[in-house]
Amino acid sequence: MIALVAWGALAFGAVYPWGYGALACASIAAGVIGLRAGSGWRRIPTGIGIAFALLLASILIQQVPLPRAVLERISPATVAMLEQRNIAFATAAVSAWHPLSIDPARTWTGLFLVVSLGALWLGLAASFNERTILRIAGGIATVGLGLAVIGIAGLANHTGKVLGFWEPWSHAAPFGPFINRNHYAGWMLMSIPLGAGYLMSMVGREIAEGPRSWRARMVWLSTRRANRMVMVTLALIVMVLSVLLSVSRSGIVCLAIGMVAFGWFALRKIASRSRRALMIVCIAALAIGCVGWAGVDRIGSRFAALQSDGSGGRRAIWRDTVAVTRAFPVAGTGLDTFGLAMLVYQTADVYQHYEEAHNDYLQVAAEGGLLVGLPALLLIVAAACQVWRRFRERADTVTTFWLRAGAAAGLLTIALQEATEFSLQMPGNAALFCVLAAIAVHRSSARPIRQIGGPSKLGPCEYRRS
Repeated sequence: MIALVAWGALAFGAVYPWGYGALACASIAAGVIGLRAGSGWRRIPTGIGIAFALLLASILIQQVPLPRAVLERISPATVAMLEQRNIAFATAAVSAWHPLSIDPARTWTGLFLVVSLGALWLGLAASFNERTILRIAGGIATVGLGLAVIGIAGLANHTGKVLGFWEPWSHAAPFGPFINRNHYAGWMLMSIPLGAGYLMSMVGREIAEGPRSWRARMVWLSTRRANRMVMVTLALIVMVLSVLLSVSRSGIVCLAIGMVAFGWFALRKIASRSRRALMIVCIAALAIGCVGWAGVDRIGSRFAALQSDGSGGRRAIWRDTVAVTRAFPVAGTGLDTFGLAMLVYQTADVYQHYEEAHNDYLQVAAEGGLLVGLPALLLIVAAACQVWRRFRERADTVTTFWLRAGAAAGLLTIALQEATEFSLQMPGNAALFCVLAAIAVHRSSARPIRQIGGPSKLGPCEYRRS
């Protein structure tokens, strides 16, 4: 799994066919192995399984060939576009058949990626346990540190090429191994909260089991567990610093919101006031240090560019996306066909072609309409309900609880960025998203300690593994 996540990032986000093809095959293999190694489909929540099946069925419906008369009743805009751009369809007149998707080949590619990433998510959710999640979280933090070092080092020798040698096919603003700095920030928006949860899981375990006297604590600082905590802390600092140096506006804002929310959640779980105060001071000092190192003027000038257009030029793209949604309300244009639709509907900045809506929620509505949009919404609601249920069950150990909290925070943070970006359209980012989603929804194998004949005297999250 760590190799899969690393490949998704280092292969330029797996945006090219050689990158996402290998990633998709590895995801399917990992999902099958997870289902066989775990308890199979029995550990997959029923609601998530049904919603995902409905999503796949709705995308398949977009690929069913329909007679011209039926197609015109369901989606008149599809017929009008095909008459303009498909000579065979236009000349066949009444006898023409065509799917709801305006480009079936691209929709098949999108469906293949959805199936592979869904298999990864469900397979991991069925097989995860505390030990596996700990190793994966530590591995992702290690990969994140490596990506951050690559990104920061690349600032000293900026040539416009990715990793100093790869020339992007189109205009780009590369950072680290990613074609676009916003997509790099999206990867970090998921890995940093997970790393914070990983760190808090170690802190919680040391508070419960660690030394009590000051002398014992000084001796503890020389242990392997203490060194690991220091290394994870330093890795998180470098990762946060890299997001600031990337000057991705959406990344900086969403990271600040996500970490404030995670910090508030963490403070609620810390009973000691002195420890709360110490944590606030440490976080504030690290934040000020990272911002100062990245350069206040550098970050400020980047945000000052928004004064001309409060959305960075995206409002015009969103208006065109809404126009596509209104033209294809029932079945959409077809999965992964937004770029083709914009050849007809784009009015914003006609000197360049927009293949993405810079808002994945609007793009799903444009490409899927009600046919795909409703199952996608149902899947999101089903997953959110499962995460909420896992927290309410209180069946996690301290370690599992914080890892689940970090994964949930990462999912919420990237969900914020998706309102102005399209980071999850990078298959490498989507693979990491599936790993976090599996951590968030998996069923814990722990059971709370309870006294025989009476309620437990332990606090929430104080559990022993069965």
